[in-house]
Amino acid sequence: MRRRYGAYAALLAIFILLFSGCDALIGNVFKEANWGQPSAEKLKSADTATLLSDSGISSGSVSNTFIQTVISDDATKTQVLATLQNTVSTGSASEAQAAQALILNIELADSGASDIINNVSTSIGSVVEQLSGGGSPDYGSIIGALLPDTSNLADVVNSLGSLSGDYDTLAASINSNGNTLDQSVVAGAAQTALLSVIVSNSTPGGSYTTVGDAAAALVADIQANSSNPDYSPTLGNYFQSGPDLTDASLTGSGSTLYTLFNAAGMGDLLSQLSGS
Repeated sequence: MRRRYGAYAALLAIFILLFSGCDALIGNVFKEANWGQPSAEKLKSADTATLLSDSGISSGSVSNTFIQTVISDDATKTQVLATLQNTVSTGSASEAQAAQALILNIELADSGASDIINNVSTSIGSVVEQLSGGGSPDYGSIIGALLPDTSNLADVVNSLGSLSGDYDTLAASINSNGNTLDQSVVAGAAQTALLSVIVSNSTPGGSYTTVGDAAAALVADIQANSSNPDYSPTLGNYFQSGPDLTDASLTGSGSTLYTLFNAAGMGDLLSQLSGS
C-alpha cells in the first residue's frame, strides 16, 4: 500500500489506518480537564512548574481551557513557549519531556491541527462503518467527516511538517533518559509525529510550492469528484514523492517514530505500518 498509493495514502488514508488500527491512538490528550479558568496574564508570568501543573499534562489529559487561553493572546503564547523551551534546554529529564510535550500541544492547537485530531476521534465510528461495509469506501464522505473545514488545510499540513524538529527533541530525550511521560501523552505525540514525518518527507509536484498546498488541492479534487465512484486522482499532479516508511531512518530502531511508538506501547502498530 505504501508504494502503490504513495502520498495519497500517506496524506489521506493515514488517518484511517491509524485510528482504525489501534484504540490506544484515540487518546484523551486533547480532552478538557476540570481545571479552573486560567488567566492569560497569569500564565504569561507563570514558571514552568505552574504551567505543567495547570495544563494537566502530568495526569495525561491536557486541559483544552488551558491551551485555548495560552493561544488566545500572542504575547502570552510567546512567553509561555519561551518559558517551556528554556526548561527543555535546562530542566531535568522529566521536566524537559513534559515541557516539550506541552509545547507540541500548544503548537498543534495554534495551527488547527488538534481540531483535525478531535474530528477523527468523534467521527471514527462512521468512518470504520464505511470501511467495513464492503465495496469501495466513499473517500469524499470520509474527508467530509475528518476534515469538515478545509479552508486552512494547507496551513495546518505545513505546520505539522514544521514541527518535526520538536518531535525529534522529545524522542532524543526519551532515548537518553527513558520515558517519563504518561503513556497517553506519548501516544498523542506518536500519532501527530507520524503525520509530521509524512509531511516533512513528501515533495509537492506540479505548480505547488508546499506539501500543504498540494494536499489541500488533492482533497478539493477528491471532494469535487466524490459522486463519481470510478474517479481516481492523478497523484503526479500533486506530489512528486511521498515518504517510504520502510526506510530505517524514518521507522527503524533509534528513529523518532520508533522511539515514540514504542514508548507509547504501540511498537507493533508501527511495524505494521512500516511493513516490518
